[in-house]
Amino acid sequence: MGWIFFAIALVIIAKSPLGMALAHRIRHGIAAEGASGAQFEEFAGQVNEEMTALRAEMTELAERMDFAERSLLQLRRADALPQGHRAEPEAGST
Repeated sequence: MGWIFFAIALVIIAKSPLGMALAHRIRHGIAAEGASGAQFEEFAGQVNEEMTALRAEMTELAERMDFAERSLLQLRRADALPQGHRAEPEAGST
């Protein structure tokens, strides 16, 4: 009985736009819509350049964050009060 649901789902998927696109790719191959290897290489080059720029920007941001963390730590250390001695209560006050 489970195979009936599977068959119905398969027919529904096959008639959907996704199924039609998959069937088109199987029939005509990847380069069916005029996408040439040169266009793909150009697009891949652009993506590679953008990824390189993003990596450089992320590296710069990481360095800035490290600097900010170190600066905050130095400020906290400078603002910390030195350990003092406890004041002894005066003998005449009670």
